[in-house]
Amino acid sequence: MLATLGIGIPAGLHISLSAALGYAVRLQDGLPAQADTFTLMGFVFGAILAVIAMAMILFFLLAIPTMAYSMALIAFMLRWVGKRWPKQRLASTVIGGVLGFLVGLASSTIVFLLVDIAPSFSLYASLLRWPEILTIDGIVVLWFSLSPLLNAGAGVQIGWRLGKQLDAISQYWFW
Repeated sequence: MLATLGIGIPAGLHISLSAALGYAVRLQDGLPAQADTFTLMGFVFGAILAVIAMAMILFFLLAIPTMAYSMALIAFMLRWVGKRWPKQRLASTVIGGVLGFLVGLASSTIVFLLVDIAPSFSLYASLLRWPEILTIDGIVVLWFSLSPLLNAGAGVQIGWRLGKQLDAISQYWFW
């Protein structure tokens, strides 16, 4: 949920600003990007709709892989505790961050393939400028490039909380 809201809210505001200013076009399609007059009500209603839409897309894109890596992390860390290896919290945090990064990288790759964008340094240099950043390509490149980092942060949070619980469990683990 952390990664979904961390991307969904600012990306929704970004999409709404793009739509309110009239830049919500694809540069690759050759459509002209022309500025419209800004209206506050259009921005507010667009922001609400865009945040809900982005949150739904990201939730459905990330929910099952996040649950899967969380369950795998729990199973692996229970074995870790069972073997009495030290530093459960640190190991759980690092492994959770790596798994979160990999899930975010996979979801970003899927989105880039769906919208037919191949990230490169020249693409970032051209799209992360004004007003190209307000096009659909700029929005996708910006927010889905940040997705792996935010998912890594969410994985670190999951791992840290699991590590805290495993520390408590390891005090009462008898065999």
